[in-house]
Amino acid sequence: MYYRHFKGKFYQTVSEALDTTTEEVVVIYRTLYASDYAWFTRPAAEFFGEKELADGTRVKRFAPIEKDQLPNDVQEYLMTHPVQSFQ
Repeated sequence: MYYRHFKGKFYQTVSEALDTTTEEVVVIYRTLYASDYAWFTRPAAEFFGEKELADGTRVKRFAPIEKDQLPNDVQEYLMTHPVQSFQ
């Protein structure tokens, strides 16, 4: 699935996993733009939760977006940077 971060950049979720230290479910996701680090994890509750902005407004931290709604440059990035296996 694809998501737009509240700051405006786009990401793709790859999987959910279990953090064996905390026994917390985390979301594994990747950037859809060039970055020093392309892979990230975040606790699922935080990923799917809300963020309070400075003005007190609450927004989804990551809002779902359909693939066909991604900007053209992001769709081009997806075509040239397919998800790679960890193996």
